Amino acid sequence: MLTVAVITFCVDRDRELERCINSVRLQQVPTIHYVFSERVNELKTSPVLKPIKDLVRWVAIEDVPYHEHSSPRMAKLRQSALEKIQEPFVCFLDDDNEFLPNHLSSLLHCIQEQQLDAAYSWRILLHPDGSLFEGDYYPWHADPKTATLLYKWCVDNEVIRLGDAVVYDGPRVSDDPRNVATVDMNEWLFRTKSLLRIGFNAEFTQEELDNQVGEDDKILKKILNIDFRFASSQQATVKYYLGGVSNSDDNYRYSI
Repeated sequence: MLTVAVITFCVDRDRELERCINSVRLQQVPTIHYVFSERVNELKTSPVLKPIKDLVRWVAIEDVPYHEHSSPRMAKLRQSALEKIQEPFVCFLDDDNEFLPNHLSSLLHCIQEQQLDAAYSWRILLHPDGSLFEGDYYPWHADPKTATLLYKWCVDNEVIRLGDAVVYDGPRVSDDPRNVATVDMNEWLFRTKSLLRIGFNAEFTQEELDNQVGEDDKILKKILNIDFRFASSQQATVKYYLGGVSNSDDNYRYSI
């Protein structure tokens, strides 16, 4: 049977990682879950994770500098991990997020039925306490004025809908500078050879960093400019928790 490599990066969020691992365990297709970390030994012996440590393959991160902006760092981490796996399909799941049980099966069905390079889902936004996002603001920009402009664009283009916790991700053809349509990395399932063909770009301009462009934004831009076949499952099968990103510690918190 076809196997999906699920790649997760983690530093110190034991309980969130436990939730993440259990959501992969419930997938309806065969998976191998790789957890990459600078703290593999500490995580494996954590009281929370020790009972389920054998459900994943642990990989030590040794060759990537720790302190830098999250976007280029995550691009480097993802590319390095991608080059290590052998499975025919690959996806990424942040340590603080979850897949619903039908996530990978619905995406794999799209890819196989339509002969695609990749497929993506939508995501359900939740606050850290588990309460649902109400679609009443733009949660990924710290400046209130900019966030208000981006929120209006998202509402006008039906990416965010008032009273709805689902973010309807996907490309939107628009020259509007407020266009922040994307596909979050947690939502994608790729054929591994197709993702290797395009790769992650770890080179970011200062303007991109200032505007919080992510490695997922750059991947989507590449995809839209080459012969790359993809589609959406049009199902919200990722539970995306606001309030943090992978690979942060108490002394160095990245913004989202």
